[in-house]
Parts: sequence; C-alpha cells; structure tokens
Amino acid sequence: MGYHEWMRTLGLLFLLGAISASVAGDGVVDTDVAKEAIKEFKAAYKQKELEAKQGAVFDLHDVPHPLIVKQLSKLLGNRNTDIAQVAALAMGGQSHDVPKTGKVLLKFWDKRKGDGTVRESILGAWKELKFMGYWPKLKPSLRDKRNSLVIGTLSLLGSNKDFRSLPKLLEMYHVAMPRRVKWATGEVKVDTGAAGDADQQAAEAAFNKKYGAGGSKAKAKAKAKAKSFDERNFANHLRRCVKAITGEDFDTALDFEDWYLENYLLVARKMAEINGTSVEKAVAKAKMELPAFRAKVEDRRKKYEEEAARARKK
Repeated sequence: MGYHEWMRTLGLLFLLGAISASVAGDGVVDTDVAKEAIKEFKAAYKQKELEAKQGAVFDLHDVPHPLIVKQLSKLLGNRNTDIAQVAALAMGGQSHDVPKTGKVLLKFWDKRKGDGTVRESILGAWKELKFMGYWPKLKPSLRDKRNSLVIGTLSLLGSNKDFRSLPKLLEMYHVAMPRRVKWATGEVKVDTGAAGDADQQAAEAAFNKKYGAGGSKAKAKAKAKAKSFDERNFANHLRRCVKAITGEDFDTALDFEDWYLENYLLVARKMAEINGTSVEKAVAKAKMELPAFRAKVEDRRKKYEEEAARARKK
C-alpha cells in the first residue's frame, strides 16, 4: 500500500467515525462532516487510476446530506460512464430525502437513456431507497433490448411490491409462461405441447426453415430482429417478481389471471395507496371496470380454446 493510499484509508477511518457520531435523528450528518467528506473525495478523485476514482465516488454513499446529493448529481452527468454508474449507486445511500434523491435519479434516467450500465445502477439505487416515483415511466424498460435492464426492472418492481405494474406483468405472463411460442415479430408460432425447451427448439427450426439458418446478411438481419426481444427469456425473473408482489407463485398465465380477477379490487386499493390517491375512488372505479375485465378474460380463454382445438385437428 502506497503512502497516498495509506493516508486516504486513514482519513476515511476518521471520517467514518465522525459520520457515525454525527448522524442526526433525521438521518443527515452535520454539514461540517459532509464538507469534509467532499474535501476527501476531491483529493482522492485526482488520482489517475479509474478504480481509485470510482472508490472515491462510492465513499460518498455513506455520508447522507443534501450537499452530497448535489455533488453526486454533478458526477451523474460525467461523460465517463464508469464514473456516472458508481455515482448512481452511491445515491442509494442518500435516503434522508427519498423523494428528492429519487427525482434526481429520475432526471438522469432520461438523460442517460443510451447508457445501459448507468440505468442499471439507477435501478439499484431506487431499490435501495425504496423510491416509488418511477412508474409509469419505467414501463418501457420491461421491453428493453438490453436484457440486464429488463431483469433489473423486474427486480425493482418485486422488491418494492409495486402493484401498479401487475397489469403489464400479466400481459408479459401471457407470452412468457404458456406453452404457446411466439417470436416478438410474430413470424413463427409453434405449439408442440411438449415440456422443457422443445417449443423453443421447434420455433427455432421453423424460423430457420422460413428465413434460413445463415448465409445472407438479409437473413441474418431478419433473424436478429425476430429475436431482439422475447418475454420468454425472462420467465424465471418474471415469476419471482410477481410472487414478490402478490405472495403467490403462478405456474401459468391463466393461474395469475384467475388470481387477478379475484383480487381486482384489492389491486386497485394497493395502487391508490402507492400513488397517494383516494382509495375510495379507486375501488369505486375498479368495481365499474371489473365486468369489462372479466369479459376480456373470458374472450381470451375462448381464443386459447379455439387455438388448442385447431392444433389438435392438425
């Protein structure tokens, strides 16, 4: 360990001791402690090594104070994705004002749309903060082509028991969980009725037969497009997410749909509580919507039965 690294470690130990002693009842350290932490950060951040810079940024995680939020906000806008990513994770420790911290992250969620790793870290910070102000802005992330963002979003929704996402998760269940196979672009459908990954293999074979297993760039591009997003890739993550929210483990979309139908008013109540809106109005509205939802379920079941009947004839 070099002299500068040793001095930084020693300084951090004293700083952490000061932080532990100075955290007030509202979860915020004294302003002097926050300023000292920022001073320590700036000194350490001057090092050339990326790992040292990242370490200096993440040290701010354990110093809850508005000044730290301000400093991390600047780092979230850093051109270096590796720095912005760690800054987002460090924001997870700023739970003294969850709404404000969460909204800062929400702003950079929009600004760093193309930075998947930064968005992953923002999801992690929201999870640590138990911030709920991301919905419905987060809904498109459930169909993001970057698999890690879909998985991170499902993890966040499950951790926060976010009932607001259940309608979207039910739609995903209908694609991910049944035996029916449907590529995202709808080119190939296969139902072997077999267990395991037989359906996926059959769909692969059918696609290759139609578009070709390789060769021309056009065929390769068509195949890549068809596989760009597929809810079935996230079946296990989706199942865990829904179980975390509902407390139930559903084998199929139909099981999930039956539960949703039975608990439609409960879900409406939970949504209102999360959004901070009138529970009474939400339940009254849900009672009016319930017949239409029941009709939708019955219509979908009828279509499934018709598809199964046609498959049996073939």
